[in-house]
Amino acid sequence: MLLRKLFEPIEIGRLSVKNRLVMPAMHINLGSEEEGLTDQAIDFYETRARGGFGMIGVGIIDAYKFDFSSPGEMLLDDKPRHIAQHRKMVQRAHAYDTVVFAQVGIRGVWPLKEWRTLPRLSRLPEGLVWDLINAAIATSIRAAEAGYDAVDIQGNGAGAVSTFTSQVFNDREDHFGGTPERRLNFVLEILKGIKRRLGADFPVFLRMHGGEFMPGGYGVDRAKANAQLLAANGIDFFSVTNGSHATTVPGLTPNVPPGAYAFCAREIKSVVHVPVAASNRINHPRVAEDILRKGWADMISLGRPALADADWPRKAEAGDFEDIRICIACNECLDITRIYEKPVKCLVNPRAGRVLELPDIGRAQKCKRVVVVGAGCTGLQAALTSAERGHEVILLERKHYVGGKWQVAFPPPGREELFEFLAWLLRQNKKAGVDIRLRTEATPELVKGLRPDVLIICVGARPVVPPIPGADLPHVVFAHQAIEGSVPVGENVVVVGAGGVGVETALFLAKRWESSHETKKFFYEWPDFTDADRAALEKRGHAVTLVGRNEKVGIGLGGGTRWVLVKELDKAGVSTLKNAAAVAIEPGLVRVRSADGQLSEVKADTVVLACGYRPNEDLTLLLAGIAPETHSLGDAESVQHALNGTGRALEIALAI
Repeated sequence: MLLRKLFEPIEIGRLSVKNRLVMPAMHINLGSEEEGLTDQAIDFYETRARGGFGMIGVGIIDAYKFDFSSPGEMLLDDKPRHIAQHRKMVQRAHAYDTVVFAQVGIRGVWPLKEWRTLPRLSRLPEGLVWDLINAAIATSIRAAEAGYDAVDIQGNGAGAVSTFTSQVFNDREDHFGGTPERRLNFVLEILKGIKRRLGADFPVFLRMHGGEFMPGGYGVDRAKANAQLLAANGIDFFSVTNGSHATTVPGLTPNVPPGAYAFCAREIKSVVHVPVAASNRINHPRVAEDILRKGWADMISLGRPALADADWPRKAEAGDFEDIRICIACNECLDITRIYEKPVKCLVNPRAGRVLELPDIGRAQKCKRVVVVGAGCTGLQAALTSAERGHEVILLERKHYVGGKWQVAFPPPGREELFEFLAWLLRQNKKAGVDIRLRTEATPELVKGLRPDVLIICVGARPVVPPIPGADLPHVVFAHQAIEGSVPVGENVVVVGAGGVGVETALFLAKRWESSHETKKFFYEWPDFTDADRAALEKRGHAVTLVGRNEKVGIGLGGGTRWVLVKELDKAGVSTLKNAAAVAIEPGLVRVRSADGQLSEVKADTVVLACGYRPNEDLTLLLAGIAPETHSLGDAESVQHALNGTGRALEIALAI
């Protein structure tokens, strides 16, 4: 074993936990009004208990339903069916020596879309506030009845506890606001009520913010004071995360450095005498182990990494780090569950939320020869699942490398981690015995000669060429060409199209020459450094203008990611022209018309087209009828959202 600290046992109050890994409760939307907890949710949690987590959080279990509450929220109402389903889940997790806690909370006191308007708590009647408190206490009592080892009060995200604790949203002047101490009374009333009914030694946890990370919000100093007071009143364990849904500092996107928010746990741990877990962007075992060895935290909380790979602990303990399906922080899971209120999905783990994960993927009744055309993420996933089911798989790729459009997903700054999924797919395909043939054109003659039983065509889509005069000039290139480095790019660049691809291309080019923060820090710590050296280190990139037809830029990006990238455009010095259209491209310039009809000229040594994709159906038509069974996954939607592509690839492979 390589990881000395991660797999040490730990005591939390009266509980003994086999290792230092906890999966926190998170939005998965696998609940229902009828059952409280669906069978698919039970499968989800049992799979992660089997995967080796020492503790698992179930929830968020919403104690009080508003009209705007999600239809997939987990419930534990006073219904025999609810309690029976939760008890079944707890018993199954206990079979793996896993401690299971119920996260109980009020998921939100107003709709998510209102958060950016900065609503205020003073509009809530005091009677309703007490109803929320009593509902949380009653749900906690039912959790104990169902067999949960502990209750975790939801104090993060958009939940009521987070909102009442906030310096920004809590403008009340009664028992529940007006001073930092009174803002804690909401959670204290819940905590005291649980301890009063279940006993002083019944373990109660708190998932809390290490700070609000927004203008006017409290910082880590207030979080430390909050933790001290709460620990003195009986909190047995703190799991420390970043700010709420209204935070103005990125906390979950891939540009956040690994383990960046562990300092919050370190600060909380310095003032309390109960175990503390660090959270956020901890996806590699080495990062987790380092946090524990430095004494910054007692446990490591893995939310999205547990979604990406249920066997993360088992693989980490065995030292099989390369087999871990790393969370790439794409935030598709959060957008699906919080914005669209649908059951959870995961780009890198297409089984999550689609099919049961606990059963083995299963061998096909009959081994078939499966030929997959196109080695992008979709094709690699289709090939991998087919091979895992026992089929003979041949993967054909015209280029000398795999990845397709994913090759341009990870070069933009802050997106480097997306490379890990592609590398994982390639490794797993090789381990599964897939016959990968690069530099191989899938001609009808070649494919016929392979005699496939099943043909899966995954050739992505083609970039759209807009009907702009001059779009065929030699200094006009596509976004993927600019990011791949396959074409020269001049100093002044105009990116036409301000959707997701345009935004990321603009950021890549604007920061193309920028040295990393780690590199700068290293050199600046050494005094023998000339002004010329310093100037070279401070180089940024091209002068970029982004032209988009809409008021909103980044359309097509998930809500959890878009706001971060839009802010980064400003930080990178990108000039953004909204509600504008490129009407002509000429040597050295682009003519742009604004919404009010005004024409302007923008200097452009290079023009980059980022105007979307259209389906590439040519190869599908060319190869039609060759195999008894043919599937095509080359639609534009799958190119824009790899989550759809990998999910559909899994479903097709499971049906063969």
